[in-house]
Amino acid sequence: MEQVRSPAVAGSFYPADPGELSRLIDECFVSSPLGPKGTKQVPSAMIAGMAPHAGYVYSGPCAAHLYSSLDPAVRRVIVLGVNHWARGHRASLSPWPIWRTPLGEVVIDQELSDSLEARVKFLKPDAPAHSQEHSIEVQLPFLERVLADFTFLPISLSHLSEDECAELGAAIADLCKTAAGGEQKTLILASSDLSHYLSPKETERLDRMALEPVLAVDPPGLLRVVEEENISMCGVLPTAVMLFAAAALGVKRARLLKHCHSGDVSPMRKVVGYASVALEL
Repeated sequence: MEQVRSPAVAGSFYPADPGELSRLIDECFVSSPLGPKGTKQVPSAMIAGMAPHAGYVYSGPCAAHLYSSLDPAVRRVIVLGVNHWARGHRASLSPWPIWRTPLGEVVIDQELSDSLEARVKFLKPDAPAHSQEHSIEVQLPFLERVLADFTFLPISLSHLSEDECAELGAAIADLCKTAAGGEQKTLILASSDLSHYLSPKETERLDRMALEPVLAVDPPGLLRVVEEENISMCGVLPTAVMLFAAAALGVKRARLLKHCHSGDVSPMRKVVGYASVALEL
């Protein structure tokens, strides 16, 4: 097994050239009308959040709202991603100790990974689940941009029951409490887009239905409404796990930082919805 995971979607979801990528991230933060327009939030008590994972041209400005609110003191990031193609194991840790992006290399928090694997029996390291998947990878350049020094733990999910989502969320929360005792501030990040390839009006309606339980920190409610209303929210399992963890950590509120869709960037009849959400103590 190689020691480094090379980027799978550099040159498609975001630029492969470091300078071009940095300029595009700048645009997401500063000049895009859909982004935070250079506004830097006072570091919040955000311990968890949800961010989109489409191509940067479309979802990057929305994601920038979350990253502009992130406390630079964060030193550990747990990124829960969706395994879009259901390749490999259904709940997968990284088999590589390092992930590379055009902006540099990010080290896996191996202590955190080993502890979680020992506690949650359906988790295991698996290369096929991660090797070509974009949902976690596209978060890394943003994290590299706003955090000076951090380790991360990527978890790729394709099939979990509600009970398994709750079990994984509780285990993550317990590890975050332990890390907090050692003065390691940890962020739990769910990578998810919302409704896919519907009219803007229908996207707005269904996205709001999905966001309501997210903002209420109600993971069973999220799983239920997505299933009952057939909402094509690709990262519902990562988001549910994040919500279970956040609830166990005692979050006091969830804030919708930005909600938009791909048609806000370029007019189109069928759009994909995006949202950034911050959950705070």
